Amino acid sequence: MGASSTMATAIVIAACLFVARAGAVRPPPGAADGGEQRRSIVELVQRARGAQRAKAAADPTVYQHTEPIIGVLTQPCSDCPGKSYIAASYVHWIESAGGRVAPIRFYASDAELKRLFNSVNGLVFAGGLTWLWLDSPYVATARKLFNWAVEANDAGNPFPIHGTCLGHQLLHILVSNVSRNDLLVETDAVEHPSVLDFTPAAKDSRTFGGMDADLLAKLADPTLNIAMENHEYGIPPAHYKRWPILGEWFDILTTTKDRQGLEYISTVEAKKYPFTGTQWHPEKPVSEHGMDTIPHTLDAVRVGQWFANRFVDTARYSSNGPASHEQELADLIYSTPPVFSARFETLAEDNYDGPYMTYYFDHKDKPPSGPDDDEHEGGGDPDPSRRA
Repeated sequence: MGASSTMATAIVIAACLFVARAGAVRPPPGAADGGEQRRSIVELVQRARGAQRAKAAADPTVYQHTEPIIGVLTQPCSDCPGKSYIAASYVHWIESAGGRVAPIRFYASDAELKRLFNSVNGLVFAGGLTWLWLDSPYVATARKLFNWAVEANDAGNPFPIHGTCLGHQLLHILVSNVSRNDLLVETDAVEHPSVLDFTPAAKDSRTFGGMDADLLAKLADPTLNIAMENHEYGIPPAHYKRWPILGEWFDILTTTKDRQGLEYISTVEAKKYPFTGTQWHPEKPVSEHGMDTIPHTLDAVRVGQWFANRFVDTARYSSNGPASHEQELADLIYSTPPVFSARFETLAEDNYDGPYMTYYFDHKDKPPSGPDDDEHEGGGDPDPSRRA
């Protein structure tokens, strides 16, 4: 503890003792009464505590929150009972590490986006079906949040971002400003539990550093296949040479091969910022039960928990926070009941691959069904079989 922190603590203790004794001391004639004395001491205590909080807020090595709030960017939703949605598995994943969730609607106004950003301690770009066109409202909103996160970290306020699957691709698009049609290649990796092939950078990374050796070995074991891949597109390592800014921004920690042997990047972390991306799904083993191919072994769950713990713990150091307790309660996702979306799909599908449970926002008058997306080139219905 530093000298200034020790001094502030001493002031608080001394002031509290003085307040306790003040009621028993009669002030001399002409002096302020006991009530005024107590009020002045209370103000002194409040100032000292305020100084302590300010010092802690300026220190990125001190927890600012033990129950951080994570913003999850909603995605477009056309054929479902809402204007946008969040798969509940991302909420469960964050909660498993002690975090809470606030939805960030991709169509919110700039003022509302900025208010929400200042209220949350981290951000998740989830997997899903959204087309990542550079000029789409979804990507435009993600870019604003991403830029604010960079500014916060540059100012000494830790603010983590994690992107899963589509979110992993989104991080690369935001950094490179390259069209998805150029950056992404087709992969044969839908419903493909697989392995992670570690690069030399993984050993000393923030992401995998400290992970139990047995779990690292199991992630690379082709007889176990505990990393859940479920995507039609990926980013090959060669694209880091084609667009050098990607290599300047990210370290490639793992790659994976699809069923045809095509290698793609499966895990990255930013060199300078607490940003991570996984083409695979650490959240699915715990709470997605529609697909038969999702691994639900203890080791698969352990991996997901490791990633949740690392991400949410970083968010505890963020000094962001809601303006009031009332605003905090209003922002949280828990006023919105989740829908058992798989119930309405598995009647027709033996191997439903959408969210098991879903949060829908700004509901439309439609029967419940799985999320879909109409934000794509040329209009019409998107291909429901497509995965990021």
